[in-house]
Amino acid sequence: MIVTCIGKLNIDFNYSVDTIEIGKNHVSENVETSIGGKATNIAVALQKLGIQTQLIANIGDDELGTRAISQLQSFGVIPLINVKPGTRTGFTFIVVEGDGKNTMFNYPGANGMLCAEDIAMHEKTVKSSDLIFYQVGAGESDEIISYLKTLGKPIFLELCEYVEPKMLGGIDFVSLNEEEALKITNTLNTFEALSILLNLGIQNIFLKLGSKGSIYASKEKITYGEPYTVDSIDTTGAGDAFSAGCIYGILNNFSVENILSFANKCGALTCTRKGTTTAFPTIEEVQKFKN
Repeated sequence: MIVTCIGKLNIDFNYSVDTIEIGKNHVSENVETSIGGKATNIAVALQKLGIQTQLIANIGDDELGTRAISQLQSFGVIPLINVKPGTRTGFTFIVVEGDGKNTMFNYPGANGMLCAEDIAMHEKTVKSSDLIFYQVGAGESDEIISYLKTLGKPIFLELCEYVEPKMLGGIDFVSLNEEEALKITNTLNTFEALSILLNLGIQNIFLKLGSKGSIYASKEKITYGEPYTVDSIDTTGAGDAFSAGCIYGILNNFSVENILSFANKCGALTCTRKGTTTAFPTIEEVQKFKN
């Protein structure tokens, strides 16, 4: 099995502090760098679960871009990377507080230039994949979604509020969090939001509720996934680990209940370690995890 991931490739700078105080200076005794961006995170998380992945993304012609490709390859992800001359590679500053909460500052850089033509350059390779993951909000989302629909492959979207609702008709799978669902649908009720999204034509929805667990929704059923309690030290990347877990379950024909359980385990385990890509669990760790 192989999954093509499309979206952002960043360099993440991770800072650890006790508490963020607005207007104050902060000193971090622990600063780490890693690759990031949702599409990158999904590619690495799936790779660690034993599924081959390839990543389509844009970088700048700078040292950060060179470092990003090298780190991507170290995880076994196949890089299908477009270098945009005269631009900078995207980067994110992530400040993690003592209770595990994170605050992010993003510079999109070359990620914002991603377009359907960048993906079409790799069309033959993309068509060989079993599923396509796309991070909505990376580049020209509406144009990219329209193009992906022409490829005849299952599509899994990581949604955010920056999407035209009419583009979601016929999409096989989406993942998003509760806040995003409410913003996209302009409602204050979670189940009303799910109903609106399904009426747009989305086939399957995986809703992330953080420490409250998760929900699967389709026209036929709504299923709740119980959370796993862990000692959280860093929530960065937990949502991406969840989405990767959903994709793993889909490709392995898990039941909905087992998909939610597996994905919740992936997210919970990620919270027990600092960082993003380095924190994602292996398939052996997920299988051994008990709560």
